[in-house]
Amino acid sequence: MIRLFSSYACYLLATSAITVAMVPSAAAQDAPGQGAPAPAGSTVTAAPDVPQDGSSQEVIDGANDIIVTGSRIERSGFVAPTPTVVVSAETFRDRATVNVADVLNELPSFRRTQAPESGGIGNVGGNNVDLRGLTPTRTLVLVDRMRLPAVNLPGSTVAGATDLNLIPSALIARADVVTGGASAAYGSDAIAGVVNLQLNTTLTGVRATAQGGMTQYGDAGDVFLALAGGTPFAGGRGHVVVAGEFSQNDGTGLFNDERDWGRRNVSTVALSGSRPAGLPANLVTDDVIFGTLTTGGLIAPNVASNPAALRNLQFVVGPNGTVTTAPFDAGLYQGQIGTNMVGGTNVNPYQVLRGQSRRYNFLGHVKYDISDGVEIWAQGLYSNVRTQNISAQIRAATGGTTSFLNIGRNNPYLQAALTPEQLALVPAGGLTIGYLGNDFGPPVITTTSQTYSFSGGLKGELADRWKWDVSVQYGRNRSRQVQSNVALTANFQNAINAVTLNGQIVCANATARAAGCQPINILGRASYTPEAYNYAFGTTDAVATTTLFEAAANLNGEPFSLWAGPVSVGVGVEYRRETFETVVDERSQAGLFMARTPRNFAKAGQSVKEAYFETIVPLMASDSFAGSLEFNGAFRYTDYSVSGSVNTWKGGLTWKPIPDVMFRGTLSRDIRAPSLPELFTASVNTVPRPIVADPRPAFASSPAYAYDAVTGGNVGLTPEIGRTTAFGVVLNPRFLSRLQASVDFYRIRISDAIGATGAGTIISNCIGTGVADPSSPFCSLITFANNDRTNGAILSVVSNNANFAEFKTRGIDLGLSYVQPLDEIFSGANGRLTFNVLATHVQEYKSTFDVSLLFPDGVNRAGQTGALFGGSAGLPSWLVNSTIAYRGSRFETSVQYRWISRSHQNNAQIGPDDPDYSPTLVNSISNNVIPAIGYVNLSASYNLGTPQKRNEVYFTINNLLNQDPPLPAINNNAYYDLLGRSFRVGVRLAF
Repeated sequence: MIRLFSSYACYLLATSAITVAMVPSAAAQDAPGQGAPAPAGSTVTAAPDVPQDGSSQEVIDGANDIIVTGSRIERSGFVAPTPTVVVSAETFRDRATVNVADVLNELPSFRRTQAPESGGIGNVGGNNVDLRGLTPTRTLVLVDRMRLPAVNLPGSTVAGATDLNLIPSALIARADVVTGGASAAYGSDAIAGVVNLQLNTTLTGVRATAQGGMTQYGDAGDVFLALAGGTPFAGGRGHVVVAGEFSQNDGTGLFNDERDWGRRNVSTVALSGSRPAGLPANLVTDDVIFGTLTTGGLIAPNVASNPAALRNLQFVVGPNGTVTTAPFDAGLYQGQIGTNMVGGTNVNPYQVLRGQSRRYNFLGHVKYDISDGVEIWAQGLYSNVRTQNISAQIRAATGGTTSFLNIGRNNPYLQAALTPEQLALVPAGGLTIGYLGNDFGPPVITTTSQTYSFSGGLKGELADRWKWDVSVQYGRNRSRQVQSNVALTANFQNAINAVTLNGQIVCANATARAAGCQPINILGRASYTPEAYNYAFGTTDAVATTTLFEAAANLNGEPFSLWAGPVSVGVGVEYRRETFETVVDERSQAGLFMARTPRNFAKAGQSVKEAYFETIVPLMASDSFAGSLEFNGAFRYTDYSVSGSVNTWKGGLTWKPIPDVMFRGTLSRDIRAPSLPELFTASVNTVPRPIVADPRPAFASSPAYAYDAVTGGNVGLTPEIGRTTAFGVVLNPRFLSRLQASVDFYRIRISDAIGATGAGTIISNCIGTGVADPSSPFCSLITFANNDRTNGAILSVVSNNANFAEFKTRGIDLGLSYVQPLDEIFSGANGRLTFNVLATHVQEYKSTFDVSLLFPDGVNRAGQTGALFGGSAGLPSWLVNSTIAYRGSRFETSVQYRWISRSHQNNAQIGPDDPDYSPTLVNSISNNVIPAIGYVNLSASYNLGTPQKRNEVYFTINNLLNQDPPLPAINNNAYYDLLGRSFRVGVRLAF
């Protein structure tokens, strides 16, 4: 029986399409007390000498082969044409992780796009992984090679992704990561690669973990509890394991209240219209706060109908408790940068670094040997994730609004707040008010995601060289999203539009009064009755349900041999059916809320039938004059009931001319099929969006206005097509056998990618020159008033999903690993030192989402880590993750150093660091540089038990040096730590 992970397992980076099964070399099998190594040519993040289940050894799936994601062929000794990152259980322990995604997202080939600590922007508790920055929907996540139902949130028009919150980390034996296309092996969604979480289904004994932690600021306090146990039964013919875990995090407060960098309110702002000489078009600057909105209401300074003498007066509560006006302390560029200004005095927006979360899940697995060659198994999983976050309350002002607030001249609250002289200046139409509804508190978004999955099957052997398996699975995710304290657009407008009638203040609209309208005074400080609040505010409620049914049958073996060895083949068929529906409350369906809310999504389904063939053909034996050479190829035919049929394939070679060197390379064609939300989401209007400056001459002196953006699905979508090329070399010199290194090149190109062109991009590409191009396809997506492209205001922009996009990325992955037993240096010394480095250098990262008049060929976002609002996120030029660790029988410690190279805020802009910089450029920026930054994470543990049954206390310190994130931090949350120094302490017990 083979133990998992030898002490000299290599630490090399995964770069491309397909990886297959390996067993340890003869030398490793003969070494006593060592675990089985990872497959040749793979990267191992840690290699424990002791099992993690309290027993004397650990086995994956009870087999003698270690099977790695990427291939359906289970053949001993095969060296894959593509390496795999193998993240061991020891690495998860070092990081004191509560979720497998926390560790995976630290690998250089990943970009964190959604996680609880991603700054609170749009986060709903999901924990996804994103290989190569190609979005989580293009990274296939498997659990023991089986899919899980996607988490599709209510209102989403994009594909849902697998949430790694679902899997109890206590049962994860390791995670295999294949970067690059793997659709020929596993079907749709594997364009960027595959993450396969392998479970420890032979756990014997009981393992328990109790852990707590918080940041040095006293927030984001978390508790993590895990319990797992397993035992054989029926004389060893059967085995059962169960596991459960609970995690809770209290979240943080407002980012600009609790941290020095947050109180600086650094942001990137774009100046519209003319600007002083020497000032660039974009500024990265401190003290960016609301400039046209106040909590008590601001008489908008840039509205022609507002009297000049009253503009920029704010409503405040005076010393005697009555509402009056006072001059607003306006900063710079008021009215030029949307709703913001630089400097001045105002309140901060609502935004937390991390929302509150609570998660618990359970998993059980049982297997039984019906006979010596046949095993039956069954597995059940349940997960419940609940998160709570906040969003912005009412924001109303001209020039950057989601709505306009008008206070009538006869409004008694306005009349009481103004002096007679001021009131005399108010026009008959009233005043336009910039208003920030903080007095009502923020809307609270509560998301609950429940997932269950049941699976089972049979597997066995035929003769000596054939293996087979059949399996079936049903899974269901139900995501409910409730937003409370949300204003109802028409009702709120009715409530603030008050008049005096028969000596009483009432709503002006008689129909609204009959419907229960009660007046609300927003001036100075919001004042209202419970009845008025209940009329003007409400709660949205939406439930999205996703189901997955999956059945598969696989057969692989060695039908014959050639001159260089046996030929292996694998064949299989699969069937999947997915369904999705969303049910929302009536007011959300009618679009009555002053926020974007989901709409009903009638139940829709899509089925897929697949068949694949894979082969491994040895072309030259290891004892030949040129060394060993093997070919690995696969072909898959896929037929989708909605989007049609498509073929995928891959081919790869491994050549080992001498034992010290291995060359490898792959080519593949991969797909991602359109998801049900992308296909069938109904088109709806979003909340009105602002157009700050219409460049056409007819609008040169006109105020800003708003337009509708229409988003939705498209039943005519077809699968995306990805093409991956990868090649590299692995070095394991015999004169320094404990050293391994690899260098690999990768290139991925995705055509017919599914996405929606942003409404702002459509407008810019149509009228960006000041003239609507009659031949531009973008202009056809815009509705102009009176159908007049020259003088008509923009009424709406269609931004539905389409197969229009292209992604291109290429780069180099590097890996190095060295392990040094200390007794080779000091006689009798205990333990070993390990050193590992992973690095990724991204040379190109482009998409057609960046095509514009200024950049007709798009923008290379490699070397950009600033994720601007409304812009395109990028990837660091260099990302390095290194670890040095000491592993002893009692004491263990490790230091991780993660480094992000110097980057840009936005590669589409030019700053003073660029020789072509000029402040007159339309894409100039005051500071485009994000400095290089490194993070140090420290962990240590002490074993109070035995090497076989580790009972240990441990601690982890993340961001040891308390590095502040590069600013503006709230935009740059993919790679940088926003929470600051944090601590975790705990105990692990084995029985």
